[in-house]
Amino acid sequence: MKIGILGNGQLGQMLMDSVRDLPELEISLYDTRAHSDEALDAFLASVDRVSYETENIAANIVARLENVADKVYPSLKALKTFQNRLLEKNALRDAGIATTRFCAVNSLDDLQTAISTLGLPIVLKTTTEGYDGKGQYVLRTSDDAGPAWRAIGNRELIAEAFVEFERETSVIASRDENGNIVVFPMTENVHHEGILRYSLYPAANLSADKVALAERYIRQLAYSLDYVGTITLELFETAEGLVANEVAPRVHNSGHWSIEGATTSQFRNHMLAIAGLPLGAAEPKYPAVAMLNVIGDETPAAQADTTANAFRHSYGKEARPARKLGHVTVVADSTEERDATIDQLADLIPAGVWPPKH
Repeated sequence: MKIGILGNGQLGQMLMDSVRDLPELEISLYDTRAHSDEALDAFLASVDRVSYETENIAANIVARLENVADKVYPSLKALKTFQNRLLEKNALRDAGIATTRFCAVNSLDDLQTAISTLGLPIVLKTTTEGYDGKGQYVLRTSDDAGPAWRAIGNRELIAEAFVEFERETSVIASRDENGNIVVFPMTENVHHEGILRYSLYPAANLSADKVALAERYIRQLAYSLDYVGTITLELFETAEGLVANEVAPRVHNSGHWSIEGATTSQFRNHMLAIAGLPLGAAEPKYPAVAMLNVIGDETPAAQADTTANAFRHSYGKEARPARKLGHVTVVADSTEERDATIDQLADLIPAGVWPPKH
């Protein structure tokens, strides 16, 4: 079977690498940055099924996918739903998943109404294309409305009530076309300046009830969309319980640990699902794991090369501020060993961001 992946960044590369041992699968990557309609149409015609490394796909490319909708996994419906934060929030609610309160914003007047409806502070976001903190503005006073609109307005926005959360978590699952689903263990995710810095399994003091609820949520979401592939649900842990933040219809940064740390990685299970092959187990291979992003400068990651239980991945990118250049996975026989190893690699993490503050 020939499978095409839209995108040849690190996610596309890791998807391809995950099934190199399977001769029955031939994988091709399409560079969406060098796009032309003719080249895309030829690429789509050459493959049996097509997937994508990110939901941030240009509208003109999505339009071409309409012609081969039966080849697209996850489906075009899933892609379009999770490309747009308003559609996403409604899909979450339709699946019975708790979300923060929100309002659509299409004008400065709408923003003023959202402030009155939701109260302050609120988070204003573009409905499309925002990631790693981009396209967002936090309003703390009513005087922030004008600057916020000038900064990211003149397009469709969503205003979300601010969530007082204890920490951020995520749960990842893979579902095949027969409805079989495997769920990876939840991770605790720590961000800095809008970018994920590290993920931890297990998350300290996360109750069994919340783990069960997260698993139920992602199963409900996947089933509600007849989803095929790997999907990620980001959740805020609050005093009232788990509240959905965002969905990624793809493999996710917080699951990169699964390459070394799980029986089957999130990448391999995505490829198995869309190829119609049986899913692998998603259980962790170690009692404790961590994933540390390499941001802006790869120099601190060199320490991982001489650390026995650390695995370094470089994406081969040119260094620049705030850019994800790679990640390091830590595997350990205990949380104490995991945390001690992270201490050795702490130069990868901005001062004050490690350890978690809870």
